Amino acid sequence: MCSSDLQVQNLPQRLPIVGAAGLIALAALGLGDLIRRRLRAGLSPGFTERLALDFGLGTVALGLAALILGRLGLLFPWVFRIGLGVAAAAGVARSRFWTWERSRAETGTVAALLIVSPFLLMMMLGSMLPAIDFDVLEYHLQGPKEYFQNGRIGFLPHNVYTSMPFGVEMLHLIGMEVMGDWWWGGLVGQFLVALYAPMAAVLIAGTASRLGSPCAGRLAAIVYLTTPWIYRLGVIAYVEGPLCYFQAALLWTLVRGWNDDDAPRDRFWGLLGLLAGGAMACKYTAILSAVVPWGVLSAVDSARRRSPRPVLGFVLGWSIVMAPWMIRNVIDTGNPVYPLAWRVFGGRDWTPAREAQWTNAHGPRPISTAHLWHAIVDVAGRSDWQSPLYLAFAPLAFLKPRTRKAALWLGSYLAYVFATWWLLTHRLDRFWLPMLPAAAVMAGLGADWSRSKAWRIIRGGVLLLAVTTNLAYASTALAGLNEWTGDLAYLRHDVPRRLNAPLTATDARLPADARILLVGQAAVYHLNHPILYNTVFNPETIETLAADHPPEEVRRILHDRGVTHVYVDWKEIERHRHPAGYGFTDYVTPERFAAWVEAGVLGRPTAMGMEQDLYEVR
Repeated sequence: MCSSDLQVQNLPQRLPIVGAAGLIALAALGLGDLIRRRLRAGLSPGFTERLALDFGLGTVALGLAALILGRLGLLFPWVFRIGLGVAAAAGVARSRFWTWERSRAETGTVAALLIVSPFLLMMMLGSMLPAIDFDVLEYHLQGPKEYFQNGRIGFLPHNVYTSMPFGVEMLHLIGMEVMGDWWWGGLVGQFLVALYAPMAAVLIAGTASRLGSPCAGRLAAIVYLTTPWIYRLGVIAYVEGPLCYFQAALLWTLVRGWNDDDAPRDRFWGLLGLLAGGAMACKYTAILSAVVPWGVLSAVDSARRRSPRPVLGFVLGWSIVMAPWMIRNVIDTGNPVYPLAWRVFGGRDWTPAREAQWTNAHGPRPISTAHLWHAIVDVAGRSDWQSPLYLAFAPLAFLKPRTRKAALWLGSYLAYVFATWWLLTHRLDRFWLPMLPAAAVMAGLGADWSRSKAWRIIRGGVLLLAVTTNLAYASTALAGLNEWTGDLAYLRHDVPRRLNAPLTATDARLPADARILLVGQAAVYHLNHPILYNTVFNPETIETLAADHPPEEVRRILHDRGVTHVYVDWKEIERHRHPAGYGFTDYVTPERFAAWVEAGVLGRPTAMGMEQDLYEVR
């Protein structure tokens, strides 16, 4: 189906997804409002800013609640439905958000909403489509699916990524519990992830308005929401979209309260600590973009006020969010930041060889002038999903005397995030995306550097060209699955077939009681059968089970584990074994499987694809 083939008769299929997401979002707003009121940080946000801040704080609270309930083995749909219903009703009744003071919508605000509305509509509809990205299928959704099926959150020794902070992924799990189904619940979680984008834009607009003018705020929001990267983060369940939200919230809170002497400093920095913890609960790398910079600023505030309250408040807020995730890892692996810092803390099932494999894949890359220039150009505009509006407008913020100081601070922060990304990570493009909120604020300030008629005409032309181009590009399959109104029942079966026809055919042809051991393949979320699998950074399951056992022992072990079939993806194995790949054990070879066939452990292989074989356990 082409993206232009609108099938509006399928839109009612989305109503249960929107309804479940609405319940979760209302509960988040209620909890967030309670947290913000209790903190009494004195920020005096406007109506939309209160909603945006409450949403983020509430999702952090919901994530922690899901973690605790999951560890206690209380993953039951009725627990979540009742709990969310009570939180939503109590939050709405207490906040009475309909009574909050609202300013009259200006003409410029209405125009900005009209400009971004196509992006938001595509984003919301796209978020309710089946997942297509490898990382999402491997762990962002697969981890919550396993927790849902197991009825508890426990250590998954076959999927190392699930030991990382799963604050965002808990929304998928909550969606699964509310829906009572992992597939429909996953779509609920994806929709909630997409909601972080407009919430971030509200806070970005608020920050730029505070530093510049309401016009700068509107322009900053337009720049952010029309960025193809932001659309992509809305339709693919990466954690960088929520991470960008927390970066925007940190910046908004800092600008609001840095010079507010009436705000209790411990509570103000406690709120920033909560937000920094929320960022790190999305992704470990947020320690560089969120925790360290705001932690340093808390120390600066402590020094200038000669009081330890700012630092203590920040550390306490961060600890409230991150301590449960780190305690979980200590219990499961002995390492609070597993699998990182293995040389310091050690960790379950981690070895020097596995550490070397991980470092080779995720460690810093070579440093050279050529690599640096390539990265600068990539971030500035060559990246496939970057918007030219950042480069066009952000430098202009230095031209206006009123915004020059803010531009200097924002520019310094952007340089810091870029430097840490380039020096300390493996330079995956998604890892520099936390720059976008601050860059959007700076672009909004720069776009409003002059009020002259000539500049407004030039700015309008640049915006028209860039926004139109970004919209056209975001609407294509290059930015994400774009069958926005497709039949979900059809797409549920068709999308996996398009992604991996051999694996989908295997899942379709085997009897319901079959259990598949997958070798070399970890993008398994769409599978309906019970499976055994592992990521490339975990011990290979077939090697762990078979080891050096004789054939009869291998057969017995497979039978004891309930394995009826073994699926081997030789293409994926070769991809990992390529010099640019992540590496793969030498244990898995065609000769070894041929020997098991000859010994009667496995039946003769059935070719499910050009380089994929299916073996039946005899």
